Amino acid sequence: MRPWSPAAPKRRLRLVAASAALLAVATTAGCGNASPSVAAYVDGTAITSAQLDAAVAGVGTTVEQGQQVSPQAVLDAMVHGLIADRIAAKNGIVVTDAERDAALKGSNLEPLLPIPAAAEVAYDVADQQIVAQKVGPQPYLDQVAQQSVTLNPRYGVLDEKQKLIVADGSGSLAKPASPSPTPTP
Repeated sequence: MRPWSPAAPKRRLRLVAASAALLAVATTAGCGNASPSVAAYVDGTAITSAQLDAAVAGVGTTVEQGQQVSPQAVLDAMVHGLIADRIAAKNGIVVTDAERDAALKGSNLEPLLPIPAAAEVAYDVADQQIVAQKVGPQPYLDQVAQQSVTLNPRYGVLDEKQKLIVADGSGSLAKPASPSPTPTP
């Protein structure tokens, strides 16, 4: 053990300050590309809050009165659309608008197609289905798990394996605006 000296408290203070600085750098290092104006990053590609807001507004024009669009569900579709694009490129797959339209024909997403901002969300969902079908379900899921996704925490928590946002547990793009009042007897 070292004998006490008048400089010991100053050294200890510098050591504590240096440790605190290193801890601050280490805890913020994972947020290097985080920005409040970005909803999510998929392998470094940003989905901005403005893009998400436009998509939510576009989808919102198609829902029934009394329903609201879930930003988390729309963001999930957008994230998975980018993931599907990357998996398609990696596997030499080209997805055409004709394939997307065919996949969406007769589905509950078909009404989104005439609205440009909403059509992108519908195409993101179609891309997932088409690419998963062409690659194979399990290989597709394996490749999804390998993708790097960073989610802005205000939209929920990301399931790292499936790259799904865990927010309200619903997979629906729309939800009731508020619960119906219960009549009192």
